[in-house]
Amino acid sequence: MTELIEFHLGWMIEVTAAESGFRLCCRSPLGEKLADPTVYQNHQIAMATAIGLIDQFFVCQTLRQVLRELYEAESLSFEEWQQLGRSLDFSSRHQFTQSPS
Repeated sequence: MTELIEFHLGWMIEVTAAESGFRLCCRSPLGEKLADPTVYQNHQIAMATAIGLIDQFFVCQTLRQVLRELYEAESLSFEEWQQLGRSLDFSSRHQFTQSPS
């Protein structure tokens, strides 16, 4: 197997064979890309990791929405909103690329 393609929550997951294992890359319908430089021992681990990354991405997006609503309802100060928002910065923890607008 050199490549395995699956879909999860609308994202395409590509697991490709590398020299010493398997790599993953996830692409959204909008062209956003989640990649992981890790080489995984087998394709099942790479696929499970990809699904987990996509799920994390959606959780972060949902929490950002909740934070925005709390800020707009004046339940959070601007500083609290910024700090909590930074803690959800997915791209600082993962190789995430948004499509050009």
